[in-house]
Amino acid sequence: MSAAGGASTAVVHLVRRANGLEPFEAFLTSYGRHHSGHDHELVLLFKGFDSEDQLAPYQRRAADLAEDALSVPDSGFDLTAYLAAAQQLRHERLCFLNSYAQILVPGWLRLLSSALDRPEAGVAGATGSWGSHRSFALSLLRLPNGYRGALGDPAEVGPALRSVSPARDFGLTRRVLRAARDIPRVVAGHPGFPAPHVRTNAFLLERELLLSLRAGRLGTKSAAYRFESGHKGLTEQLCQRNMTPFVVGRGGEPLPPERWPDADVFWQGNQQELLVGDNQTRAYQEGDPTARAALARYAWGTRARPG
Repeated sequence: MSAAGGASTAVVHLVRRANGLEPFEAFLTSYGRHHSGHDHELVLLFKGFDSEDQLAPYQRRAADLAEDALSVPDSGFDLTAYLAAAQQLRHERLCFLNSYAQILVPGWLRLLSSALDRPEAGVAGATGSWGSHRSFALSLLRLPNGYRGALGDPAEVGPALRSVSPARDFGLTRRVLRAARDIPRVVAGHPGFPAPHVRTNAFLLERELLLSLRAGRLGTKSAAYRFESGHKGLTEQLCQRNMTPFVVGRGGEPLPPERWPDADVFWQGNQQELLVGDNQTRAYQEGDPTARAALARYAWGTRARPG
């Protein structure tokens, strides 16, 4: 697809067959309810569909909304699909929304676009976090780490993090053994807390910039995590180019990493400034006070303000 004669921005929504119709319906309902405030084309990125019969109900549901669609195999992870889409599309800017994304407010894309218009901007995200895989793994092993006790009881943090992850539930012993096995890769691949990174559930950036980044092989979940939040990940590569990763809330002010904990966007307060929600923000919203506190501490350490 070419953007010539059309919008220079594509909103690319990932649609995974494995998730069924429900998340897709929820996204389209939110998309129709909240006007973006910015000219764009909606592109559906179908992942794991093997036939036209499988695609048909999704295409019928989106017939009046989506301008185009792409298909990718059900291999790799969300970022794998995003990079494949960037190779095929020709829009100047791409806004990726994951399969569980739900738009919460009108003007959401206008706010992200205004942030990316800043000359120093590298990416504009709906959420960001300071959370560190490395420091959390070390905390499970009772080793010194960047949280310096701010996480509290690992017996509370572990279940809270599992509540926002699709990974299988493991007992404490297996989690510790797995953390020990992965320690070399986690320590080498991730910075300690605080580790600011834009979350890739909803983010906008220049297509050419995305394609210029070094992604490496994204065949494992660990590799995908490293590209999102690792030493050589998306945010870190932008920072090395002296580009700012912004997070944007409903107030519209683009926030640099040092100000992310000040906003009630991701796992902070009642998330009342959130532009685009997903399964992780909903898990926080629906969590009990103990779970909310644990998630907030993981994301923000001593700056946590759970609602």
